[in-house]
Amino acid sequence: MGVMEDVIKKKGHSLDGNDSQAPAGGSATSGASPKASAARARSSAAGRPDNEKLVSLFAPSSPQGKRIDILRSQLLYPFHGDPPRTIMITSAVPREGRSLLAANLAISFARGLQQFVMVMDCHLASPSVHELLKVRSQPGLTDYLERGAPVADIIHWTKVDKLSVIPCGSGSDRPSEILATDMMSDLLTELRERYKDRYIIMDTPPVQAFDDPAVLARMVEGIIFVVQSGVTDREVVLRGLQSLPEEKVIGIVLNDMKGAVIDAATISSDPNSKASM
Repeated sequence: MGVMEDVIKKKGHSLDGNDSQAPAGGSATSGASPKASAARARSSAAGRPDNEKLVSLFAPSSPQGKRIDILRSQLLYPFHGDPPRTIMITSAVPREGRSLLAANLAISFARGLQQFVMVMDCHLASPSVHELLKVRSQPGLTDYLERGAPVADIIHWTKVDKLSVIPCGSGSDRPSEILATDMMSDLLTELRERYKDRYIIMDTPPVQAFDDPAVLARMVEGIIFVVQSGVTDREVVLRGLQSLPEEKVIGIVLNDMKGAVIDAATISSDPNSKASM
């Protein structure tokens, strides 16, 4: 199990080991604004059929689907300690495929014999989980945090058995502020206590572009850090990881937005060490 700094010391800058340098900012398209990049990513994803995006549902026996299952197994059966029941998925920069990974991982959990799973869309500025998992976008998280909507009203069941979603909800002008409230912390506590058989997967924004992940990191038990293969600059990855509590980073997933995930075997079995890639 390598320390992240040791893993990154390969020749070149892109995480596939190429010698070519990525532009400043860590992405091959970093000249565009984060909102423009996110819009392109959603447009690209929207153009693909669901059976290409949600491999855990439509092609669970495919290589990509099996890698998602490996990730699920490593989360459910760690070598040390109890499995984390609140799992935050984030990345350093936009367009890493976080939402797609969150949706596929949740479906993989739900396909298990005993696990119930809930996906919470905490990317309040650019939500997409409701589109991927085909539920209504409202009422959702912001309606609970800002308008006092009952918890039962913001939970939407999908067509996948044992899989529910708390979507983003109505728009908010202060996403970081409402996520940092006691109400958000109380919501996670209530969900953990009320649904003891349920895993909660939280889709969050990139740490280099938003304050939200740093806020939510204090409330969760585990963090999965997503890196897009062959694109993200190593220094950007390191800066993103350093902004998170090291003891909660349970793994790094090398992701491919076209194939959902190309390497899920990166979860650390030791909660006190970074996972290697």
